[in-house]
Amino acid sequence: REGVEEVPRAGGEARRRQLRHSMGWLGHYIDRVETISGRRGVYILVGGTLFLLVAAALVGWLFLPLPWWGKALFIAAVPCAGAVAVYRYLNEKFRLAFLEQLPDVLDMIMRASQAGVPVTQAIRSVGEEFDTPVGPEFRRIGDSLFLGNDMAVVLDEADARIRVPDFSFLAVCLLLQRETGGSLTETLSNLATVIRARRDLRLKTRALTAEGRFAGGMIAAIPPFILVMMSFINPDYIDVLFNSEAGNKLLMVAAGMLVLGILAIRKIAKLEV
Repeated sequence: REGVEEVPRAGGEARRRQLRHSMGWLGHYIDRVETISGRRGVYILVGGTLFLLVAAALVGWLFLPLPWWGKALFIAAVPCAGAVAVYRYLNEKFRLAFLEQLPDVLDMIMRASQAGVPVTQAIRSVGEEFDTPVGPEFRRIGDSLFLGNDMAVVLDEADARIRVPDFSFLAVCLLLQRETGGSLTETLSNLATVIRARRDLRLKTRALTAEGRFAGGMIAAIPPFILVMMSFINPDYIDVLFNSEAGNKLLMVAAGMLVLGILAIRKIAKLEV
């Protein structure tokens, strides 16, 4: 009965999989966004980008005293930067949440393996027992395996969606165990230990770099704050920046240097673990 109830869900997953493949690179990126944020995340990302495009067009053409090429650059840069920022935030949030649950997933697969449960059944059990983000992804893997798809192909597609190195290690372990046999329990136990150690180290590095990230945010906020305050205190002093071609160029150069400085500070303060 349980298998019969899972057939419609697995069939829907197979149809969606075929549709994504037929869409090419667009289907791949839609699949990726759905993985890190759910189906609603796709609508949020597209809707937010369109909103930023309209807002940037209104602000650029109606209020910014820039040449036409400066306004066009502003209108194109704002929605692109917003989409990239939202995507990076969703991706990082998904990665951290996935890594938080992955050691427990490995423990569950190990216990199932010790009890003689097949790996495919253990993967389907993980999909049923765990919440987002691990649960839906393992449920998709289990549904594909339930329909008889090759494990190597299914895991490769999941790896392309998830893009977490630790999951890649898990996929390699499962494929090697299927091809060569051997003890899966010991390998997964070592992998779970490494993931937990890296998680603890990541929390320590985040605490150590907190001061640098805070200082970077404060430094980035100072120039806009001074510009806004001067526009209220002494607008004639900075009027030349908005009402002359040379001033407009200086503003764009300053904005570009500020963005580069923020990116450099973030890169220095962020330690990959």
